[in-house]
Amino acid sequence: MILPVPHLHSVRPYAPGRSVESVQAELGLLDVVKLASNENPLGPSQHAVAAASSYLAHAHVYNDGGMALRQRLALHHDVDPSQIIVGNGSDALIHQIMRTFLQTGHHAVSSEGGFVSFQIAVAGVGGSAVLTPMRADYRFDVEAIAQAAADRCSIVYIPNPNNPTGTYLTTSELTWLLDTLPPNVLVVIDEAYHEYASYLRPDDYPNSIAFGHPNVLTLRTFSKAFGLAALRIGYAVGATNVVQWLERTKLPFDPNGVACAAAQAALDDVVHVATTVQTNARALAFLTKHVQDLGFIASDSVANFVMIDTESVEAATALHSQLLHQGIITRPLLGFGLPTCLRISTGTDADTERVAATLSSISHQRVSL
Repeated sequence: MILPVPHLHSVRPYAPGRSVESVQAELGLLDVVKLASNENPLGPSQHAVAAASSYLAHAHVYNDGGMALRQRLALHHDVDPSQIIVGNGSDALIHQIMRTFLQTGHHAVSSEGGFVSFQIAVAGVGGSAVLTPMRADYRFDVEAIAQAAADRCSIVYIPNPNNPTGTYLTTSELTWLLDTLPPNVLVVIDEAYHEYASYLRPDDYPNSIAFGHPNVLTLRTFSKAFGLAALRIGYAVGATNVVQWLERTKLPFDPNGVACAAAQAALDDVVHVATTVQTNARALAFLTKHVQDLGFIASDSVANFVMIDTESVEAATALHSQLLHQGIITRPLLGFGLPTCLRISTGTDADTERVAATLSSISHQRVSL
């Protein structure tokens, strides 16, 4: 019998959201919308599509391992290319960071209710994850995180804003945390939803790249606002003496050339990104107010989704099922450690109106019973 290394027995694979096709086949529905994976409802930039299509003519040649994209990103962020590494999505970079920096006998710290890939990545290298309690308003407790990281901690992971709550650490909170943590602790700040949050909260949402802390590694992705989720392209920005170790553990020629070409074109299409964040701002404000008016508890999200807390596992399961049978795919959050909650991604204006009307109908039926 072929057996894995022992610590892999504790690893639970990431469970992606349901696809439109699977729901159509299971329920016999024709009109199904997926609002479960925080994807860009406007699709990718057409410039990115053209760049990807053009690059396919060179698919027989090994690409440059993301070097041209690194140089373009360096200009975008006003840093040296040696401070940037690109990878197959920021998710893959989280796993690479754990392989590279999580010391034997040390632990990695984050919060309960955070992005589940952190725990999978830590378990995947046989490490120990310490999750501090989340505050009552679904926000991270920086004092608890600092306390947990005070001894034998290699890495602190902060998704900002957090998935699946959509809440965030402010500039003052993050500054305090960075000033408090030991300098030998690597602070990984996952800003996958940066474009949305910086538009919605320009006054107090931090851009951690601009901080310039030597022990901070910032993650960004092209999967969300840039609409390239299927191409799996993300990057990290940090001090050169940190990034160099990720260069040593990086696979040759990753990420692929098609993704890199599309990412460069997407980065240049500022109109598409602006339209995306503006569409999200409308949908998020409307949907958050609507669910609260219906009596649901919703987190104060600055990402591209709303999290509803139904206050019971049974109610969350029922709400997900009711929406699914109306052709709306949402994300139950049992796997994220929030079993009473449901996450609904923002969509087009038409998607938002459909979700609102369906929730109203469900709420009315619930009151009438």
